[in-house]
Amino acid sequence: MDASGKRIRVIIVLLAAYVLVYFHRTMTGVMKPEIDRYSGYYGVDADLLLATMSSAYFYGYAASQLFTGPLTDYYGVKRIGSIMLTMLGVGTVLMSVPSPVTLVTGRLLIGISASVVFLSYMRSAALGFKISYQGRLSSYALFAGSISTIAATYPLRLMLDSIGLSSTYIILALLAFTLALLTYLTSSDTGGKKKDSSFLKQASLIGRIARNPHSWGVGIAAVASYGLGLAYQSAWGQIHLSKVFLLGKEDVSIYLMVLAMVFAVSCIPTGYLSDKFKRRKPFLIAATTASATAWILMYLSSISRDRNILLVALTFLGVSQGLHIVAPTMAKEYYDPKISGTSVAFFNIILFTGIAVLQSVLSIIDPTVSVIINILIAFIGILASIILARETYLYEKIV
Repeated sequence: MDASGKRIRVIIVLLAAYVLVYFHRTMTGVMKPEIDRYSGYYGVDADLLLATMSSAYFYGYAASQLFTGPLTDYYGVKRIGSIMLTMLGVGTVLMSVPSPVTLVTGRLLIGISASVVFLSYMRSAALGFKISYQGRLSSYALFAGSISTIAATYPLRLMLDSIGLSSTYIILALLAFTLALLTYLTSSDTGGKKKDSSFLKQASLIGRIARNPHSWGVGIAAVASYGLGLAYQSAWGQIHLSKVFLLGKEDVSIYLMVLAMVFAVSCIPTGYLSDKFKRRKPFLIAATTASATAWILMYLSSISRDRNILLVALTFLGVSQGLHIVAPTMAKEYYDPKISGTSVAFFNIILFTGIAVLQSVLSIIDPTVSVIINILIAFIGILASIILARETYLYEKIV
């Protein structure tokens, strides 16, 4: 197979792995009935268990960026990607054991290991394809993730009702082990280590990236758009929809599926247009603006109990998530492609720490108050996208 075919092959495998990772990320959004059952059996608070379990993935995902980004750049996708996907399979097997401790511990392990997939994808994209394709390549990943999110709503609800939680996790574990092997077989990336370099030197680049206001602007904007939507999808949205709008578990999964479908539809056009017009920043500003609009509409629907306004709010929220797909591209385009894993890792630290905190807090307070908090965060995101973030298309790269 020629070089072009090899690059495409590893991209396809990593996209498949990202589908699995994203399924794990959002599947807790419809698992409240199972969580309620386990919490009742073991005598723990149901909302606290849901908040802890769902956010464990994101705390692990954010914390592991400190080493998975530099490790991926230094040792390459072939080794680090396959090892971490194997670990993801182990964490999934652990979650098949139905107890609060294994659910939280397994999900934490999944979050730690899952972080490598998007970093591997973005590194492979940066090294293997021209800048004029980077927006589209990012959109393909988020599109794949959004399709996975659709599967993690009503279809997952049907699957859980049919075969149960433990069997579902065993199937997901087998998929993880298979993708670990395929990553090892298809990737030829063994890293960028040199005689005068070291892993610690590679890891120290995170500090330099952290001192750049652009990195913070893009990360905060991502939290204010994609992050707010994902926290709603994967944790407290089901509480909001059931308590405020009195929806049953099937209806909750359908409403969340609407959000995922809008996200899916808006991803690829955003990537294509940002490449075609050679501009990223306007899309980022639009993402945070759409998010603010969505949460204002969500507040109006909550106080009026109007489901029509709710659907409009979910539509704007999905559009916001779709528009945000320029953010990870902007995070890596500012820097040399050889450190794309590390630059995206810092972006993910901001994004997924924000999501983890949002899930931990918003799942245990009044849903209407949670909506108000999200309105404020969305407006902060607008300011960050305008003031701190820089246009990165064809920007002169720095290390």
